[in-house]
Amino acid sequence: MTLIKTTIWTGFSSLIKVITTYIVLKVIAVYTGPVGLAVLEQFRNFIEVSRSFSGSLNQGIVKYIAEYKHDEENKSRILSSALTTYLIFSIVITLFLFFFNEKISLIFFHSLEYKMPIMLLGFSISLYSLNNFLLSVLNGEFEIKKYVTCNIVNTIMIFILTVYLVVHYGIQGGLIGFILNQSIALLLTIYLVVKSKWFKFNSYVQGFDKEKTFKLLSYATMTLVQILVLPVTSLILRKYIANSLSWQEAGYWQGIMKLSDGYLVLMELVLTVYFLPKFSSIKTLPEFKTEIIYTYKFIVPIIISGLMCVFILKKQIVNALYSQQFFPMLGLFKYQLIGDMTRMSTWPLINILLARAMIKTLVLSEIFSNILYVLLTVIFVHYFGLIGASISFSINHVIYFFVMLYITLKCIKKSYFQFQI
Repeated sequence: MTLIKTTIWTGFSSLIKVITTYIVLKVIAVYTGPVGLAVLEQFRNFIEVSRSFSGSLNQGIVKYIAEYKHDEENKSRILSSALTTYLIFSIVITLFLFFFNEKISLIFFHSLEYKMPIMLLGFSISLYSLNNFLLSVLNGEFEIKKYVTCNIVNTIMIFILTVYLVVHYGIQGGLIGFILNQSIALLLTIYLVVKSKWFKFNSYVQGFDKEKTFKLLSYATMTLVQILVLPVTSLILRKYIANSLSWQEAGYWQGIMKLSDGYLVLMELVLTVYFLPKFSSIKTLPEFKTEIIYTYKFIVPIIISGLMCVFILKKQIVNALYSQQFFPMLGLFKYQLIGDMTRMSTWPLINILLARAMIKTLVLSEIFSNILYVLLTVIFVHYFGLIGASISFSINHVIYFFVMLYITLKCIKKSYFQFQI
């Protein structure tokens, strides 16, 4: 599938997800109030942490399925090793949630009221893991239509179920809806995988391959670093801005960051779904260079056009998503959008290195970028106030882009990627 078709399909899926998410949040706010919204958001974050290990192999599966697309022996070893590892992770997490549900409920929610949803989450982990695994297989096989179809069906079904449960059962209903997310479409995912021409049952029961498992776990390292580093960085910056300026200005900063994350979801999804399997499957250097040039010719005009629209309509966007009380954040847009542009321009480079298993380089660069971001924010906020946070965001991502560009070009020049010339 081409990049244009991938963009259309994933864009449609993202649009549905954004719309349904917004409606669900409205329903939660109306039927459960501020307390319910806070509890459900806290539980959602807990779900993300609980599922992080089960989803940490995704990038590795996509990369190696695409790379071994025509090598049945190696692909079978990857598939069986990944499935075995997923099952082990799921069993461990399930047992942990089952045996410690009361302590977890008390620690995170200061009540025993949520121990049953925690146990239900433990049961659903295996369903989530299997669905996640099969979706990664579809992505690696470049079955984008099937991949997106599963996500759309899951989004619509969980939307209907969650709204119904919140309306009739309040907070507890919302918890169940969140828990079943990415599990409810499992039967459809299984059906689409099994009915595919390339599906072979024997490929999934080859046992445990130590070498292939270590390759997959190296990708898990990258995922887990992102899970740990990004929230910690946000926590440090939010606290620093609040202490140096005020919690109100920290709210403006949080508003612009959430806005950025919102419109970056589509582009990130497109790049992740398309580029990782695409770059992993490329075998020759000329083809690789052609794909890179085509990529930037396609995405750069889209990025610039989209961000210009955001800048022109920034006042209307802030008023629609937040309120006029957030208008002080309008002055942050200029530098924030520069950072967003370079941030999106870096993603293809990251996927190139991911496709070539440059995990150590990516982990170190991610840590370096976040440390630099914190240092720059401390300096610029001290001298320029709140706008300094957006300036540091912009400078950090410009530096990160050129660092990743340098690393990628150096790897290509020195033939680190083992292409056929």
